[in-house]
Amino acid sequence: MQRQLELAALAVGLVGWMCSVLTRCLALWKVSGTVDNSTATLPAYWDGVWLEWDHWDLAQDGSLHCSFYQSLMSLSGSFRTWRALIMAAIAVGGFAAAIGGVGMIWFPKRGQVKVFSGSLFVVSGILLLVPTAWTCHHTSQPLEGALLLRRDWGPALYLGWISFALMLAGGRVSIY
Repeated sequence: MQRQLELAALAVGLVGWMCSVLTRCLALWKVSGTVDNSTATLPAYWDGVWLEWDHWDLAQDGSLHCSFYQSLMSLSGSFRTWRALIMAAIAVGGFAAAIGGVGMIWFPKRGQVKVFSGSLFVVSGILLLVPTAWTCHHTSQPLEGALLLRRDWGPALYLGWISFALMLAGGRVSIY
């Protein structure tokens, strides 16, 4: 029974780590546009950590145009911090998964390996929580301008919260 619980904890942490990789890859962190989004003249913008998408043709074909950020120097300091924290979370989570997998196979009786792997999953989840919560707070702030604009949370933020919860749960079960 103990071995099955350890495998389940590692699997939950691994699924959380894969969700964090998806969170990094999705360009749908913030969605902004007009309040009703019914006009074809104003675009809807989807901002991510690496890409931004413009949804221009709302009435006709609904085409999307994506582009990488042209300059890293034009991005705010918090944006660069988000990128660094996400990459650190992915690296720490990958290391935790590797240590946990190797520990299960070659050192099944050593509790220190499981505790180390579980604590790395918890650290990885916290590293991912910081930019996700920071972006949620930043997105919920009102926009100022002549047009009634709004910003919403994108699907990547929800996936980031799920990833945090899975890595935290897998890490806690591995520790105990």
